[in-house]
Amino acid sequence: MQGFSFASLILSYFLVGGGMSTGTLAIVALKPTSQIVAYALLAAGAFLGGFVAGRASRAQTILEPAIGAIAVVATIVGLAATTPIGKLIWGMAQDQTVKFIATVAATGGGGAIAGAFVSEKAFGESTTSSVPWLLYTALATFGACLLATLFASIRMIAGESQATRDEIATAMLIGMAAGCLLAGIAVGASARTRPLIAALIGGGGGGAGFIALILRAAQSGDDKDAMSVLAVFAIGGCLVTLIGTAIGWAAFGKRQAG
Repeated sequence: MQGFSFASLILSYFLVGGGMSTGTLAIVALKPTSQIVAYALLAAGAFLGGFVAGRASRAQTILEPAIGAIAVVATIVGLAATTPIGKLIWGMAQDQTVKFIATVAATGGGGAIAGAFVSEKAFGESTTSSVPWLLYTALATFGACLLATLFASIRMIAGESQATRDEIATAMLIGMAAGCLLAGIAVGASARTRPLIAALIGGGGGGAGFIALILRAAQSGDDKDAMSVLAVFAIGGCLVTLIGTAIGWAAFGKRQAG
């Protein structure tokens, strides 16, 4: 059994983000009328992310997934608070905003930690097989793309009340490229066996999931042109994630393989 792993912490951060993004995609797709159902879907997504983070963690510990869950919630809240619209909402409805943040933190963070706890207690240390890393990579890439896009958006439109179409497109491209690369590095550094094929396929799946979320939110998921964009981005996600995984494996992962 190994001790605390910084690589597993970073991977857990992306995995929990991917789980919460999956819950968000379900909310956008299903459009539940009940807030309880919406929060339940978010909690289920977070549970998935925490569960997978527990399986991907090198050591038998929930510490990395727990910190990753807290970091994801803190990132989302922090980024939202720095945008002009976020500040406006905070100033106009502080009580409602605090309630919303607390609920998201409880459902997202609590679900992720619960998922990691169940995963570690039921299965223990991560497997040496590369097959599960298909799912791990897809979920990590999904979360990393969304989180990186949020960062890129904040940096590009800081101080502006409204972003242009070109700024949004540029932020998405930067976010997806950075997300795939960072997720790939984290996967390569954390895996116990070389996961290059899994990263190639999983990276495409995660990138496709990210674009699907964007298209759903824009209500253009059934458009043929949108599907073409989805395919192109998925292929690009495959390649960038593979490069990141190769870097992570060569620099860190293979030293602690097995």
